[in-house]
Amino acid sequence: MNDKLLLELYSPTGNIANYVQALWFARAQFSGESWLPCDGAQGVIFLISGQLNLAGKPLSLPYFMQTISTQSEKVTFTAGSIFCGIRFKPAGLAHLKKVNHSLVAPTTLTGIAQALNQHASLDSFIDLLSAHFNVPEVHHHTIEHTQTLIHKIINLTPLTTAYDDSPKGRRQLERYVKNTCGITAKHLARIYRVRQAKKLIKESPQLSLAQLALECGFADQSHLNNEFNVILQITPAKYKKLIHQ
Repeated sequence: MNDKLLLELYSPTGNIANYVQALWFARAQFSGESWLPCDGAQGVIFLISGQLNLAGKPLSLPYFMQTISTQSEKVTFTAGSIFCGIRFKPAGLAHLKKVNHSLVAPTTLTGIAQALNQHASLDSFIDLLSAHFNVPEVHHHTIEHTQTLIHKIINLTPLTTAYDDSPKGRRQLERYVKNTCGITAKHLARIYRVRQAKKLIKESPQLSLAQLALECGFADQSHLNNEFNVILQITPAKYKKLIHQ
């Protein structure tokens, strides 16, 4: 997040990795603020100590369910705050709920929050979740086809191509993406095109914004500016300046 936070990450493996991006654990050395990136997904945050506000609102206890991320959100924290969370993949939480997976049961999440109050570390967090990670996967064909479509979108496959490659009908997949992601497939594609632009600003600072727009599939630089600002809450020019100062 930034230099005021000590942040640790763990990426799960196995079947659960189809639904969960990462576990994360943060300690705030000083009071400060940061921006949570937009990824079209949801998460669970456990506040162990201190005070934490997301988009200007205090987090609820024993855990806080993040809404679907369609814009970057500001998080503020006090010195000494300890907090951690589960970050799902787009539609991951909805898919796990659909098959009644134990990881997302309210009793599981409440128990994790209570246990973290006794011993807070990334290792203990992983241990608390590991039994649920190993629950056998319940296969659901619609979920699997939707996951494949979302994976293609994240990897910037053109939507028309992604739909044509699926054995399911376009309208059925559009409806299921909307129901599980909370946004349309087209909106999700917009988010990941902007994320690609953000990545290229970091990796290829020599690119002009006009070149960046062309590289990432935007109609022109103005389109890039508008989309970047709406989704990441900062213009690409300001972000480029901030990153390369």
